[in-house]
Amino acid sequence: MTELVLELSRKFQYLRFSKIFLFICILLLLFSEQTRSILISSSSDAYIAVSSFVGVTLLLFVILEKRNFNLQKLILQNKKFEIPICSMLGVIPGCGGAIMVMSLFTRKVVSFGGVLAALISTMGDAAFLLIATKPQAALIILPVTFIVGITSGYVAQPFTKNFLQNKINKNINTTHLPKNKISNKFYYIWFLFLAPGFILGILNAFNTDLNFNFIGINVVEVMAFILAIYCVLLWVLNPLTDIQMASIHENSYRKVVDTTCFVTVWVIISFVVYELIDLSTNGLIFESLILFGPFIPLMAILIGFIPGCGPQIMITSMYVSGQIPMSAQIGNSISNDGDALFPAIAISAKAAIVATLYSAIPAIIIAYLWYYLIG
Repeated sequence: MTELVLELSRKFQYLRFSKIFLFICILLLLFSEQTRSILISSSSDAYIAVSSFVGVTLLLFVILEKRNFNLQKLILQNKKFEIPICSMLGVIPGCGGAIMVMSLFTRKVVSFGGVLAALISTMGDAAFLLIATKPQAALIILPVTFIVGITSGYVAQPFTKNFLQNKINKNINTTHLPKNKISNKFYYIWFLFLAPGFILGILNAFNTDLNFNFIGINVVEVMAFILAIYCVLLWVLNPLTDIQMASIHENSYRKVVDTTCFVTVWVIISFVVYELIDLSTNGLIFESLILFGPFIPLMAILIGFIPGCGPQIMITSMYVSGQIPMSAQIGNSISNDGDALFPAIAISAKAAIVATLYSAIPAIIIAYLWYYLIG
């Protein structure tokens, strides 16, 4: 049986060329004074407020894994806590936790209830943006998705014993993926600026004024912009598509950079697109969202079904900028699986799709309870 991730990759080879096209579009924004200002401010904000936090968080995960933490042994020794453990793995920012649960599902270490708990609780890479820009909201939304994941897993577990275990794809093979031949020197340069970027991110989180002008130039903003563009460049040079990157399970220092660069690109796109739309419509299009009223959470939930973290980062950026209510963000957080859906489909397409569809039930219930009771 051919791996679905590789099939998708062959069908969407144009995604590699779209990276170059997107990079050219970003550079074209520099030729107009208005768009140049938007690009520089959006990119610097993305690097300072998001990228540095993503990089440090992923680095901590890699260090923990290098210490040979045996997750499979932990679950087997604490089988009655399988669902909470899976939900906790899912709620970890990024898609690594949910991908681990899917991998354990193939070895029959966790049940379908565990898969459901992980996919419901995960926000994917959008969680990084939420934590970095609205930590007070993250302290509400992430525990909500965690609890909903546990509840849903326990509700489903009695009815899904050995569910879809015979539908697992046993021929997962990623050895034929393109090789990322970017020199380690470029990765060393990226890590060299991680600590200063993280310090700036901390200062920014405490609303410290980061304006440092020299001969009329905001040095911090310009440096952050250059580093953000460096992230975009590494993403463009990486021969792997985002789908292929998501199918690689191992954690490494290079993948810390690759994943952070991927998140950075989507955050920049989200910020720039928002500012351009706001500029071209004088803010009218976002003000008109209020006319959709109770349909906004439903729209966010439906967008959550789209595989990948890009659309979910867009939703989160709209919430962060105040364009959609928290109920919509909560609904999207519950329904979306981020990049974890790609390898999940490859491992067990039916399990992944069924779990994603099941997530619509708690997403709708929680989102609309929040909408009508809290606002």
